[in-house]
Amino acid sequence: MTTGIAAEPGGVRVLHKTLDILETIKSRDTGFKLAELARTVELPKATVYRILTTLEGRGYLDRAADGSYRMAKKLFDLQRSESEEQILNRVAGSIMERVVQATKETVNLGILDAGEVVVINTVESPQAVRMSSKIGNRRHLHSTALGKIFLAGLPEKEFLRLIRMKGLPRLTDNTLTTKAAVVEEIKLVRKQGWAMDNQENEIEGRCIGAPILTANGRVLAALSISSPVFRMDLARAKSLVPQLKSFCAEISEALKLG
Repeated sequence: MTTGIAAEPGGVRVLHKTLDILETIKSRDTGFKLAELARTVELPKATVYRILTTLEGRGYLDRAADGSYRMAKKLFDLQRSESEEQILNRVAGSIMERVVQATKETVNLGILDAGEVVVINTVESPQAVRMSSKIGNRRHLHSTALGKIFLAGLPEKEFLRLIRMKGLPRLTDNTLTTKAAVVEEIKLVRKQGWAMDNQENEIEGRCIGAPILTANGRVLAALSISSPVFRMDLARAKSLVPQLKSFCAEISEALKLG
């Protein structure tokens, strides 16, 4: 009687090749491009490409704008009892409640996923007329305060690749729909450390956003305060920025402690 492993040696060989590739990529923070990786693991480029494509599709590798492959956070999540998103939600939840108490407006927590903002937590305003969102909602990067924060945190090549790949659709008359306009907006966001959606994603809605950072300064997530424009004019929006930044810094610090 033979075992499944002995009966399917090809499957085992593929697994060994895959592990060799993962271990090689993990050995260098800057990642590997396809040709160099194929030489390093001594496998045909076509074989390496098929394995890389599968791993990227399953979320275990990230491909940078220059074509190099790096380990994705999903692989590290496998060895933790909580995923990065679960830890983020646990740490941020009570602080988000305090933001709503302080501002009486809706607060959203978002992450960057596949070139879009994904809302992973929301606490709605207690007021009858309010902005609302749902966990799991996806939003464009160029038209939202959360999205602009992520664009501002990316290397220039990756930022430009994403807006080229996803496009700049017009959602309202205020939406920035040209590369030049978005580039200038992101320069401003980087300079001031916060972003505004000024009726760019939804008419009659205004939103401000700020980054939540990892210990090494990477933008892990973003937090936003959104309100109907009749209650949040530009002056009030700007007046809330110091509070928002303070709450984001508190979340960033708490994440270091787990």
